[in-house]
Amino acid sequence: MGLQDQAKAKVNLSLKVLGRRQDGYHDLLGLMARIDLGDQIELKVAPDSDILVHQGLSEIDDGYMGSSNLAIRALNLYRELTGWPDFPVKINLTKNIPLGSGMGGGSSDAATVLRLLNRSAKLSPADLWALSVRLGGDVPFFLQEASLRLASGIGEILRPWPYELPGRYLLLVNPGFKLSTGQVFEKLGLTTGESSSKSLNAIARIEARLGDIQKPELGDNDLYWPALAIKPELKDIFRLIKEVTPSPLAAGLSGSGPTFWALFSHLSQAQMAKVCFESLVSKLPKRDLKWWLRVTTIA
Repeated sequence: MGLQDQAKAKVNLSLKVLGRRQDGYHDLLGLMARIDLGDQIELKVAPDSDILVHQGLSEIDDGYMGSSNLAIRALNLYRELTGWPDFPVKINLTKNIPLGSGMGGGSSDAATVLRLLNRSAKLSPADLWALSVRLGGDVPFFLQEASLRLASGIGEILRPWPYELPGRYLLLVNPGFKLSTGQVFEKLGLTTGESSSKSLNAIARIEARLGDIQKPELGDNDLYWPALAIKPELKDIFRLIKEVTPSPLAAGLSGSGPTFWALFSHLSQAQMAKVCFESLVSKLPKRDLKWWLRVTTIA
């Protein structure tokens, strides 16, 4: 065994939280975009037992490397269902996507492990999809090759996006701290079975969840306000992103944050905006932030 692939990350170009389900998950509606940036995964035969070996970002702690890591969980679930691989596996993970960034890095790692393991076609596409849902709502998206998908349910119901985007180049801004997805959803404050008042219009536009849906507003994210309640400095960051020159076509928070994206029609515009943001950031109150800025494209 010597398998490797890139685990590309995503941004949420829009995200509506429609309500909290009886099982504790939240019903969502949003536009997900795969980006040309991600972690690197390599699977090898291990000498004695399964192991995850990490290189890349420095802030990863021992807890991330344990059995709860999504890449290891994907390996264990695949083996549980298929009996393969019937030998110890070493997962080499080069981590390029910040942890707790709202960009689905861990979910993409898990999906990439599943794709690599299933090159032997032990599972049908339908069975592989069902396995991915068990790992989390974002994982099914990363099993697909499409760059844009309209996602609903907990993220597992995926449909093609029929519209053209005004641009495909992105400036990504991450302030260097983590946000817990669970804590952000809790701050939203929805009780079981309750719908979000901010999303009633979105609910009305869904016909049996598979009907026609109007184009969502790019940058509209119901998780921005609960994330802001946890990290008030997000407001200043977002303000500066919208002040860069040239102005972005749209901008917003990805997932539960804290990564923001800004959309441009040309690569040179995104690169100029990055330089502009770096000069504007000095206007923020002095904080111990470790900025992670990238220019990339929707893949």
